[in-house]
Amino acid sequence: MRQFRWTSVALLIGLCASASWAQDASWRTEADARIREIRRRPVQIRVVDEQGRPAAGVTVEVRQTRKAFPFGAAVGGTLVRNAQYRDFFKAHFNWAVFENESKWYRNGRGPGQEDYATADAMVQWCRENGIPIRGHCIFWEPEKWQPRWVRPLDVEQLKAAVEYRMDSAVKHFRGTFVHWDVDNEMLHGSFFKDRLGEDIHVWMYKRARELDPDVKLFTNEFNVLSVDENFKEVQTDEYVADVRRLLEQGAPIDGVGIQGHIWFEDILAHPEVIKQRLDKVAALKLPIWISEFDVADADEKANADKLELVYRTAYSHPAVEGIMMWVFWAGASWRGPNCGLARRDWTLNEAGKRFEALMAEWSTTASGRCDTAGVFAFDGYHGDYAVTIKGPGDSVSHQTFTLAVGRGPQTVTLQLRKEQ
Repeated sequence: MRQFRWTSVALLIGLCASASWAQDASWRTEADARIREIRRRPVQIRVVDEQGRPAAGVTVEVRQTRKAFPFGAAVGGTLVRNAQYRDFFKAHFNWAVFENESKWYRNGRGPGQEDYATADAMVQWCRENGIPIRGHCIFWEPEKWQPRWVRPLDVEQLKAAVEYRMDSAVKHFRGTFVHWDVDNEMLHGSFFKDRLGEDIHVWMYKRARELDPDVKLFTNEFNVLSVDENFKEVQTDEYVADVRRLLEQGAPIDGVGIQGHIWFEDILAHPEVIKQRLDKVAALKLPIWISEFDVADADEKANADKLELVYRTAYSHPAVEGIMMWVFWAGASWRGPNCGLARRDWTLNEAGKRFEALMAEWSTTASGRCDTAGVFAFDGYHGDYAVTIKGPGDSVSHQTFTLAVGRGPQTVTLQLRKEQ
């Protein structure tokens, strides 16, 4: 009965909030203006013939093939077993993070007992498909998430185990992970701090940097963008203060992860709070990643609205450099059947349809004729492009270019050539 009551209340809140969210479009107008400013730039495609002369009047068709901005998702061991899972991921996302397969309790089942087999198989698939990977996580601070054999260790044994885990994991994935979440959820646990002292967190970051100077080191927390399932207060200010303290103590932190698991908080009634919380974290002057977004309301429309609110606001924020969805398929969901983009039978739910609409909105296609200077101009989202040039005599040329992240005009010179 209690579960029914909470579900009913959540559904009612969601419906009321959705109405308010739909009526107040100012947040969306402002977000779209920021998106146009920071995620797109002018392009001038200059087409020349084999002698380098302007190819006036030729037709140019442009289609974006890959986004520069990371829209990723978490993957589990299902990736190596389920072809439909792989195909759906590849069709919708361009970055990956492992849900559990690079955590200590999966890699270290006992002292000196390392197991990276599943993670390595997942890494291989990502490499073959050009998918960059975030590392999650070297350590996880709450006691309940420690490997069982670690919990009873004395101080000296724990110190040795922590050093071994650090060296093993970071060396194993060196050159593979672009990011590492170093010690997950330091606001919500104190297992290592209580046993090894206040300095252990700074040591973790410094040692990870020594072992892999190229990987970007991140913090990661919840209750920052939204409150959790226990209706606790949002802890944005506390998170900012904690990261700033670590930085002042010399921790080499490169980025800030905000989990973004959305529960029953009425964010649709107050859409402005998402940007306000991002602004607070951005004061750290570090890149922000929405590292673990998901939402699982009983009402599909509310799920879709919350997804759009978070994605549109985050994508429009200049400090946000990536968004990672945590659950994308109900068949592999820690939050039940209402979470993700696809139902168990792989049909899209309302959130999935909204996600695809956003991805289409933030993609570029353009076509037209070159002017007398051989130039075709358009505004495009950052990323990779395929270009088809149709010249005289039915000549067709297929070429590619990358629109780099930036705000000023980019000029691309392409030569008209006849292809067989």
